Amino acid sequence: MGKNTYTITCTGGDPYVFTPKFTADIPVDHAILEFEYTADADLTADLQIFYVTSVPSENSSKKYGTLKATSTFKTFTADISSFRLDGWGKKGHSLRIDPGDNGGPTITIRNLKLRQMNKDEISAKGEALAKKQAKQDMADRIDKYLATDYPSSVTKVSVTKSSVIIEGTCGGDGSYALAEVTPWQDITELQKFPYVESISGKSFTVTVDRIAKAREGIDYDRVFSKWAVVKVDGDKHILDSHGRYADEVEPVASPDPLPLKNKKGIAAGDHSLYFSDLAEMGCGSNTMNVTLDGILPGKGSGYSFGGVSYNVGGGKAYVERIVSSVKNMGVVVNAIILCPKGGVFTDPECTGGYYSMPNMTTAEAFNHYAAALSYLASRYNDENVLGRISHWIMHNEVDAGTTWTNMGEQPMTRYLDRYIKSMRICYNIIRQYDQNAAVLGSYTHSWTGKEDYSPKEMLEKTVEYSNAEGDFWWGVAYHPYPQDLGNPSLWSNDAQATYSMDTKFVTFKNLEVLDKWMKMKENLYKGEKKRICFLSENGTNSPSYSDSNLALQAAGGCWAWKKVKNLDGIDAIQWHNWKDNRAEFGLRIGLRSFAEGEFNDFDPKPVWYVWKAAGTDQEDEVFAPYLSTIGITDWDSIMHEVE
Repeated sequence: MGKNTYTITCTGGDPYVFTPKFTADIPVDHAILEFEYTADADLTADLQIFYVTSVPSENSSKKYGTLKATSTFKTFTADISSFRLDGWGKKGHSLRIDPGDNGGPTITIRNLKLRQMNKDEISAKGEALAKKQAKQDMADRIDKYLATDYPSSVTKVSVTKSSVIIEGTCGGDGSYALAEVTPWQDITELQKFPYVESISGKSFTVTVDRIAKAREGIDYDRVFSKWAVVKVDGDKHILDSHGRYADEVEPVASPDPLPLKNKKGIAAGDHSLYFSDLAEMGCGSNTMNVTLDGILPGKGSGYSFGGVSYNVGGGKAYVERIVSSVKNMGVVVNAIILCPKGGVFTDPECTGGYYSMPNMTTAEAFNHYAAALSYLASRYNDENVLGRISHWIMHNEVDAGTTWTNMGEQPMTRYLDRYIKSMRICYNIIRQYDQNAAVLGSYTHSWTGKEDYSPKEMLEKTVEYSNAEGDFWWGVAYHPYPQDLGNPSLWSNDAQATYSMDTKFVTFKNLEVLDKWMKMKENLYKGEKKRICFLSENGTNSPSYSDSNLALQAAGGCWAWKKVKNLDGIDAIQWHNWKDNRAEFGLRIGLRSFAEGEFNDFDPKPVWYVWKAAGTDQEDEVFAPYLSTIGITDWDSIMHEVE
């Protein structure tokens, strides 16, 4: 190629390239990274750039959206001022460019440079900083709202088939009103609430129709509202209580509980062998991915909700195949609810990643989201008919928000506030059709370490929401992969997974930390009942199909099972993947193989036999050879107390 022009062919599951190290310091005012590029195919993940000072670190990297195929050169620019302020750009530093996660595309890059900001970029930078500050200000108001001990309170909200009954008390003198807050409104941002009811006296009971006809274009179901007391001060409303969601909702259907028969499960699969594995292994649970744009892709006919009709999409067939295939096995189905970016369910602040936070910012967007969840809950609530979804895992790995549940860069509380709304919407639907159903929050293994946020902080703040706005039956779907997903030797490699409540990671090594958190009194449902905790996506990797690597993976499976078996705060584990997936970032974490060397597609790996034996009378016999792989003499030695 010509001068300053480079051709990169992407191979493997995580292609990347380093620039040479800088031979001199970069001028401090050079805060724009720029290059021109062509690509012969779309990249399937965000372009990620690591600003390398010594060893590449996720904390010194940023994702910039996906590169799309283009035969003519396009210009890419990125504001890197935050990394310049952190000291990157010195002699000896470099860049690592990760174009995406798929092998195959060829990318040509030319004129890679660092330069000063131009006038338009300086103006855009100012606007971006103002928006960032506004988001932080809102997050601060939410934190203050949650922490405030208000004089007034809404003490109970009951929803019948036709009415909503709200009870509460007013804490002082003056004029008060009862404010209704819809999911597309933010309780901390309103100075005058548009939907209010008159109240008088120190105590009140207000009854309103459940359906608010033709509200902002929909027939709105007030089961989704939260209710707060406000003081009336001229033309302003001053918040005088926390908002409270429905405590009781009259059911539409009341199926018998579906008990979890054991702790063993397998994550998502859709193949005859997958279903036979669930049966042969006697699994008690599984997961399935449900992308909502495949359920109700747009307006049309087929399902009506809130006075609006929607088309039913092809995703219905997949859901029905999964739930119907396991309905006679006593398998508890966990649906992972996903909103692909760029579709009708995409949050307007989404900037990339694999999936988006659902759009709940308008009445129309809220109704579409609620309609999709309602369609699923009303249809799949009886294992004796079509099949049943028992638990609803809300989105994926929300602590890694910019990657897996994107709504742009956000302060944690503002992001979590939107996530709590999503969980509440789902909960107030599913509880009408199955009073034992639960919503679960999804998190990576980064306990106090951060992808974007800390799972521990998010969970503690979720408890704070429950205390302020009324508790609901939510649980935890955790992903305690080894610290390095590629390295199965968690017993020797997971140095940052310690037996402390402030550990950076919770992996298979130190599951005792998660177990302890689940059983702490302040984290119990209404202070009395342990919440559900599933390990809904996790496994150990076999870096290759060599005997030694397969033994390490199987030993990791033994370790994981023995831990979960002995920790009563953890209810179940779903092994991911069922089968090795060539597209999964170079990992081979499945119970079955893909075709390579002496292995055929779908061959069972040694870990398959471990998982089959887990929880049976063959467990000790099958697990025994892997004690020496780990370097221990008995399984009791892997259990530890938490500081």
